[in-house]
Amino acid sequence: MSSASYAPADGARVRRLVPETGVQAAIWAIVLVCVLAPVVPLVYASVQSKPIYAAGRVFTLVPYRQLFTDPAFWTAALNTLEFAAITTACSVVLGGGFAVLCARTNLAGRRAYSLLFIAPIVLPPLGVILGWNALYGPGGYAHGFINQTLHIPLNLTSVPGMAALGTAVAVPVVFLVCQASLSGTDSSLENAARSAGASPLRVLGRVTVPLLRPALLNAGLLVFTLSIESLGIPLVLGSPQGHDFIASYLYNTWSNAFTPDPPVVSAGATVLLACACVLLAARSRLLGDQARFASIGGRGSAGGGVPLGTAARWVLGGLLGIYLLATTFAPIAALALSSVVSELTPLIAPWHLFTLGNWRTIAHGTFAQSILNTIEIALVGGLLTTVLVALATAVAQRSRFRLRRSLPFMLLFPRAIPGIIIGIGFFWSFLLVNPPGSALRNSIWGIMLALSIRSITLAYFVMSSAFGTVSESVDDAARSAGANWWTAMTRIAFPILRPALYASFILLFISILNDYDPALFLVTPGHEIMGVTMLDAAQQGTIGPVAALAMVQVGITIAAIAVGGWLFGSRVRGIRHA
Repeated sequence: MSSASYAPADGARVRRLVPETGVQAAIWAIVLVCVLAPVVPLVYASVQSKPIYAAGRVFTLVPYRQLFTDPAFWTAALNTLEFAAITTACSVVLGGGFAVLCARTNLAGRRAYSLLFIAPIVLPPLGVILGWNALYGPGGYAHGFINQTLHIPLNLTSVPGMAALGTAVAVPVVFLVCQASLSGTDSSLENAARSAGASPLRVLGRVTVPLLRPALLNAGLLVFTLSIESLGIPLVLGSPQGHDFIASYLYNTWSNAFTPDPPVVSAGATVLLACACVLLAARSRLLGDQARFASIGGRGSAGGGVPLGTAARWVLGGLLGIYLLATTFAPIAALALSSVVSELTPLIAPWHLFTLGNWRTIAHGTFAQSILNTIEIALVGGLLTTVLVALATAVAQRSRFRLRRSLPFMLLFPRAIPGIIIGIGFFWSFLLVNPPGSALRNSIWGIMLALSIRSITLAYFVMSSAFGTVSESVDDAARSAGANWWTAMTRIAFPILRPALYASFILLFISILNDYDPALFLVTPGHEIMGVTMLDAAQQGTIGPVAALAMVQVGITIAAIAVGGWLFGSRVRGIRHA
């Protein structure tokens, strides 16, 4: 009787298991296809004698031989390594130092600085580049003051000059990594050193900084990886002066070649992809060894662990304020000023050159169409990607699907792939799946797919952390009541995680809105996006309308952040009141 009474329950459990396993397998397969879609065709195209749409091609390694015998490639590689090395070294020193001051001292204004330091991450990258060029570039508003008055030999179009801009963009990355590490380490070690009579400087140098070594190395590898794939900085500043990086070398070779898609470009992109994968593997190995450096005590303290003297805390606070003004807010102000003058020059007062013509220009034609296309791509792409990442994270963390452990790596991998590689890979993918002139290639939806997959990792960071805050007992309770996996996720887990879903969507919207690297090879007439339009116009010397378009991008970004903060805040207040 006992076995008979349990038979129907076992049968129901089997019936529930089959469909939910099928759904989980489908989600896993979609993620796998999205991740491999730009990679496999790229590698295949790199070993073909002709472009993959041409007849009569054969397997060959000639593209690699042409690449490695091209002096321009090795010059670009050396420039890239120099840029990445300088950017990494400077950003690790500055970002780590700023994180220590804000997290472990009583620095004046440290709470405000903790928020302001992340501004370059959320601001449009091309807008920051153009702002720096308008302020510090040749003929820039502050170029003479920097070089002649302060006697700082800043040449923004040289490799070290571009590294100065790269450092300003990369410092927030190091700052966030180190700040997260410091928040998880106990300040009792610093307190013990202080009680033994050590000075604040000695405590920071002998105790705090050694604890940060794994975080600094992790951040350094991350910045180095991001630096070797930099495209906007060399295209706007370096290429006109003959200072190409690997990414700009590939783009210029593709754009200027007699055959617009030579196999040698795919070979170069494959080499760049291999370098990024090696750095990703090294970083993963490092993250696995970080537990050896954990401090005893568990949680970090909320306050600063090393008090500074009154003069030191205000002087250092003022220096950090000057740094933020010079690297972030002044360039954005210069960008805004460039949008309302016919020419930004220190030789003529800007009010004599005031004009609204730049804004009238972007209200029509390609500029206006690119704004509408970009907003549509960011909205739809952000929504669909949020849904996919939420489901994939649920499979990875809240299911018994056999291949679930591979999902985190697949979701993290797209951010390690340089954007230009994703663009070239999808160009080949669309040609393989659809013939030239197909709807997928000649529409904004192919661009949306590339940009969304490029940003998929950001949403996973948010959703993975959010799932860790929800106890699995919630799922177990739903299962015990007869719900299957799909019902438990969509009816119970996701409603609880609604703030994280909002945050993921806003983050994806901003990322897709401001990204442009993957779209460079996919944009067709009538389907332009803001980033590519700005880059093309900047290369043609159309600075005023580009500055106005960049300010539109900055305005949309700020509005999205404000809406995201309002949605998140209202949801949290609702939970508290409930």
